This record gives sequence, C-alpha cells and structure tokens, in this order.
Amino acid sequence: MILVFGGTTEGKKVAHFLEDLNLSYTYTTKTKIKFEGKGTYIYGAMEPSDIANFCKKNKITHIINAAHPFAENLHNNIITADIDIPKIRYERIVLERINHPLVNYLSTFEEALAYLKRHNFQRLLALSGVNTIQKLAPYWQKHTAWFRILDRDESRAVALAANFPLENLLYGFPQEASEEIKLFNLYKPEVIITKESGINGKLQQKINAATATQTPIIIIKKPTLSSIYLQIKSIKKLKEILLT
Repeated sequence: MILVFGGTTEGKKVAHFLEDLNLSYTYTTKTKIKFEGKGTYIYGAMEPSDIANFCKKNKITHIINAAHPFAENLHNNIITADIDIPKIRYERIVLERINHPLVNYLSTFEEALAYLKRHNFQRLLALSGVNTIQKLAPYWQKHTAWFRILDRDESRAVALAANFPLENLLYGFPQEASEEIKLFNLYKPEVIITKESGINGKLQQKINAATATQTPIIIIKKPTLSSIYLQIKSIKKLKEILLT
C-alpha cells in the first residue's frame, strides 16, 4: 500500500502509474477535490503524527509526495513523521532561470515586499495563488493589488479571512501568453508576482507576457527540499524504485 500526496498534475500521473501496475494506494489532498482514480481517497491537513499513525495503521510501504512545490508545511510534515519507510518526492520539471532585466528571482515573500517598497510600485497583479494573499498583506493594505485565484468557495474563504477586497479577486487558471497579455493590458499593473511553479504552472507563459508588455515580474524561487527525500523527476525512475 502506497500513500500519495497529490492534488497536482504530478499526483494524477503517479495515481495512473500505480493503477497500471495494479498497486494499491491511498490518494490524499489537503482540501476536497473531485478524485476519479481507483485508489482510496481521503482529504484533510495531516500533521506528522497523523501521517505516522495512518502509515502504521494501513501498513503503508512508501510515501510519494507529489504535492505542489510550495506546500512547504506538508513537505516538512512528511519528513518529520516518525515512520521508517521510503519518502519519495516526485518533482515537476522546472524552467531554467533566465537573465533578463524585467525578471527578478527572489527567495522569499519578505524579499518581495522589500523589493516592492524599494521601487515604489503602486499597482500589483499577483499570480501567486490565494495562499499568498496574507503573505503580501503589508503591500495590498496600502496599495492597489489584484489576486488571481481558483473560482471555488475554499479560495474565497481564504481571501475573506484575510479581509482582502473581493472586488479585486480575479478567477481562473494560468493561460497562454496571448491571454496573459490581454489580462496585463486590461489591468495595467506596474509589477507582477508569481511563483517558480514550473512548466505545469505555465511560468514561461507568464514570463513571456511580462516581457512582451514591459512589465517587471517577481518570481519567488521554489523552496529547497530536505535531502531525506529521494527526489525523482520521471515515472521511469519511480518504477525502478517501486519494483526493485
């Protein structure tokens, strides 16, 4: 039995792969989603003790972490769970960082806030997700900002809890560069912020749109993972690990 932390494109790939091999698995996400796989589905945040207890109770042999790159609490909770089984991180493909005067890679949101203040930007378009609303509160409480989030009640609840103005919420997924350009031209932000979310997060399209509209873009770097994880980037490698 394998425990898969998903909710991403990578998670779905892992689930389909396990089904092809007729391997039993449980698929878990923090919030409830529509799950169409053949495995057992559960949802809800899991602390290290929850993970350890679940693994022991259900005789889990491997943990595969295919969650979002920025799910830092989850990444740490899996590592600190007191369970002696392989902990595999299935990584998404990330883009090679580029050197461009409009593209700024920063390590933290604290650095981003300092950058925004230093350049006195007055209009921000955030493509960094609903969970970054609170992180950027010192900015949008004093300046104009729009956040693009998923069109679902859970996301709106996060925005409401932060007291973010609902009229400044935009809904939808990352788009092709041409659609992003239309969005940038419509709202005319002075700066854009996003995360180093890789190919599946359509980071390249965001960069292309930013440079095409001559808009500075801040990219928060992907967090560094613990060396305890066995980090892989292909289904082929995952197959080698599980079948040897």
